[in-house]
Amino acid sequence: MKRSIQHELLTIQVVETSQWTYPIHDHNHFELILIRTGSGQHIINGNRFTYQAGDVFLLGPLDNHYFVVDRITCFCSLSFTELYMRGLMTPGTDCWPQITERGQTASQQLAGSLIADRIEQQNLNALVGIVLTEQNNHRPLVSNQIVEALMKTILSLLDRQLSQHQRLSSTNVSSSSLMQRIGVYICHYITMPEHLRMEKMADVFNYSQSHLAALFKQQAGESISQYIIRYKLQLVETRLRLSGMSISQIADEFGFTDICHLNKLFKRYYQTTPTEYRRSLLVPNRVRNTYLQSSFNLSPQLTHS
Repeated sequence: MKRSIQHELLTIQVVETSQWTYPIHDHNHFELILIRTGSGQHIINGNRFTYQAGDVFLLGPLDNHYFVVDRITCFCSLSFTELYMRGLMTPGTDCWPQITERGQTASQQLAGSLIADRIEQQNLNALVGIVLTEQNNHRPLVSNQIVEALMKTILSLLDRQLSQHQRLSSTNVSSSSLMQRIGVYICHYITMPEHLRMEKMADVFNYSQSHLAALFKQQAGESISQYIIRYKLQLVETRLRLSGMSISQIADEFGFTDICHLNKLFKRYYQTTPTEYRRSLLVPNRVRNTYLQSSFNLSPQLTHS
């Protein structure tokens, strides 16, 4: 495994790419990654999670990771060492304890986006954007009072989010069991859209909609609606391969608005339409994108460990 060594105390860069070219690696520093645009999968410590525009990832020195880009993605990466962070602390105080603890263990439960709230994401992006502007204006990042003030705010915001995640986890000791129950429920009602509405599921599992959504994303690394769509599309792909049902019948079975709706979603994940996919099955020795099928291998049991 490669190790990314950073000698500078603080660096920031923006990269837009259609293909992640770095091998799986860990670091000797913390790395804050903001997803500005695009979508794909983020593989952290062997666990695969979807990402989309707005997502925020905080990686510690013990984490190893890489990205699989589905749609051209703009990454903004802010990297800082533990020495830099300690230099910002007031002597005799223990600032940002959650981040410090985060640096001593590999990420497990926080492998998905650290911040789900759009306003909080925008606030963080604005702060990081000013740091980037300082660099673009050829001002030094280290020993820069403006950057130091910004970094203190950024670290405080991240530490608060980590603390909130910890409290959320501690108040739900049976969260993994809840995920199992939600997975079974979705599997059972996958052809009944009215049972898969957020308000209905919140009522069934006796949670508020926002709390249930946060719990699910924390554990699964994606929203409930994303999970349902990907699970439906896996079943659609199975129908295309193993049944003689028409595209219209399949769309009706799984509650898609119409064929156009199904075509749009199917192409987003499989890079082809249902009709083209079924036609390709009739061509001997045709090379297919097997990676996509494995990447979107869903299980209603939601085993993310």
